[in-house]
Amino acid sequence: MSAQNKRPTSQHVVYPFDDFESVFQRIDQRIMAIERTTVLLERELAVSEEKRKFFEQRFNRVDTRLDRIDGLISRLVWLIIAAILGGFMSFVMKGAMLGV
Repeated sequence: MSAQNKRPTSQHVVYPFDDFESVFQRIDQRIMAIERTTVLLERELAVSEEKRKFFEQRFNRVDTRLDRIDGLISRLVWLIIAAILGGFMSFVMKGAMLGV
């Protein structure tokens, strides 16, 4: 027989029966590890989604408050400008500017 005839024709690796049990155990352990990792990732995703919703609600409330404060400051500035103009007009109307 030549060397070519002694080579196995199958490309598959042949394991004894005892090795199959250890291979199945390793595969089972890897599957369990993947499942644990998947559960942890799903949990982390759910937690981060809830945090994002909370922060979005909080920022929306802050934006609403800032808009209200901006409106109040605008009114206050207009009141101050009106008071200054009113005082100046009163001063002019009394004739204090002409020295009369």
